[in-house]
Formats: sequence, C-alpha cells, structure tokens
Amino acid sequence: MRAFQSRVGGPLLRRFADPQQILQTGMAFWASRVVLTAVESGVFTELAVSPLSQQELMNRLGWHPRAAGPFLGALLDMGLLRRNRAGLYANSRRAALFLDRAKPSYIGGLMELSSSRLYDLWSGLGDLLESGSPGAEEEHGDNEFFSSLYRDQAALRDFLAGMTGISTGEAMLIAARFPWKNFRTFVDVGAAQGALPVRIALTHSHVEGVSYDLPAVRPIFDEYVASFALSDRIRFVPGDMFDGPLPTADVICFGHVLHGYSEITRRELIAKAYAAVPPGGALLVYDAMTDPGRRHNLVSFLSSLNIMLEMREGFEATTTQCAGWLSDAGFVHVKKRHLIGPTSMVFGRRPGRLADQP
Repeated sequence: MRAFQSRVGGPLLRRFADPQQILQTGMAFWASRVVLTAVESGVFTELAVSPLSQQELMNRLGWHPRAAGPFLGALLDMGLLRRNRAGLYANSRRAALFLDRAKPSYIGGLMELSSSRLYDLWSGLGDLLESGSPGAEEEHGDNEFFSSLYRDQAALRDFLAGMTGISTGEAMLIAARFPWKNFRTFVDVGAAQGALPVRIALTHSHVEGVSYDLPAVRPIFDEYVASFALSDRIRFVPGDMFDGPLPTADVICFGHVLHGYSEITRRELIAKAYAAVPPGGALLVYDAMTDPGRRHNLVSFLSSLNIMLEMREGFEATTTQCAGWLSDAGFVHVKKRHLIGPTSMVFGRRPGRLADQP
C-alpha cells in the first residue's frame, strides 16, 4: 500500500490499479434501478407534455420529498433530464425520443419488462451456474415458457412491448440493409407486436408481410400495426411454428426466436423455412449472436445468460454457427452482418430464381 502513496510511482499505480471501474460495474444495479423506476413511473411521458418542477412531479407521481431530490439529481447526471434556471425539469433529447410512451420510437417496454421480470430473475444466476437450469417459473417442471406466458394477457402485453423495445432499432437497420427490393412478401415468425413487419412496410411500399405467431398475440399485434395505418399490408396468421409447415413467402424471418431452443430444434426450424420459401427466396435470422471477429462480445454473453435464465435450452449462438446451419440446410450466398449493439443478422437464399424476377 505504501507504493500507492509514493509521490513518484503512486499516481501511475493509482491510474492503472484504480478499483473505481470494478466498483461501478459491481454496483451498476443502483443506476439501473433508478432508470427502470423512472420509466415505470412515467416521468418521461409526463415531462414530454411540459416541463415540471420537483413539487409538481411529486404531486403527479406520488413521490415522497425525502427521495425525490436525489432521484431527479441522478437522472440529471445520467443525461436523461435537463433542468432550467427556473428549476423546471425536462427530458433530454434521448429521453424525449426513446422514453416517451406516446412516441413510436419508445423503447421503454424493454425497461418495464426488465424491471418487472428480469431484474429479479437475474438473482438466480448462481443457481444457473450450479444447475444449468433456468430460473423462470414458466420453465419449471413440465411447463414451457411461451405457452405459460401467453396464458396471462397482461404479462404477454408487457413481454411483447419489451420485445418491441429490443427490436425497433434492429428492425430499422434490417429494413435498410437487407435487399428487400428483390422480394415482395415475407413472414416474420414470432413477430411479437410487429416491430420488424412495420419497419419493413414503412421503408418498402412494394412489400407485404405476415406475422406468424400464437393466437393470443393477435389483438396486441393488430393494435400496434393499426397505429401505423398498415393493416392493409401486414396481416396476422395464427399458428405454432412447431405444428406443421410454415406459411410460404419470399422471405422467412426469425428474430430473437431461435436463441430459445437447442441446436437440433434450430436446425429443424431452418429446414422448415427452406421448404417455405420458393427458389430464390431467403431466410433471415437475427439474434444477439456472439461474433468471433468482434473484439468485444460482452452484451452477447450477457444476453446468452439471460436466455438461459429464461429457457432450459436457450443460448446465443455465434454468427459462424448460425451461418453453418443455413448452409447445411441448403441455403447459398449466406452472409453475416452486424446490426447494432450485440445483434447480428445472418441470411441466405434458396438456390434458384424467384418466379416474378426477370
């Protein structure tokens, strides 16, 4: 310890042996809980209407004065709020865009899901490491995650909103970077609220799509699609991807679906997709896959642990593994593309040419 106090070598040692980063990482749940609680309380949606004082926020949201000050101060220092000279609070640009429930760019559904479900679920990480078994109640005994979750309409709505929070940014990039000009129809298997179908339809007016999901999703999907005035181009087809063939289309999409299942099951679903697309058609898979060529894969590793906590066979594959599964199924011209954050897409085409292509 004397070396750390030395006038000569002390500053250098403290610079390279500073425990602050370790402490910040280990205690990150403090800041996380602040953000999650702020989203749940609707503070950003309230401030989207007009700036408010601390007292006005306390009155509207039922906060106690003892905690309101440091809570708002933390949000200020995180860059999620601004405060003017009159002491009125307002959203920062990022918060206004992504955390106002009234905006289509809202990603707070994921925050709400994290708060109500994932925050406590992660307390079972030690048990996962010891047993390899998920902590989610839906996977205990003979239960299966989706069939159990989808029986609770309120929980289902929260879950699907969370999926939209995950998928919206990715969907915008997929709509821009996948060669949709070559295709006219698609089926999004397990489309949730419909983040990807909506973004594709908004970007490419010649494309029509189908959401293929369990029947309980339909009213939530229809409501979301109608809010974008796209009901005439995107429709819902109820079904179970494990029961019979998939609907046919030029492109089949699996987004944050395959990562919940074993390699054997993934290969079976990829084979179904191959059968569902015509010659020249394509399969597109996107997940928080680890990328051997990427220097940092932290969030992908964390996502893999998260799906392991949720589902008994879940894991995040590597992009190389996924590309190999597509090639083994018969897809050609298989490509890997990073999208955003931990998410990458892998896509390939069935040999041949689409009938309506020149």
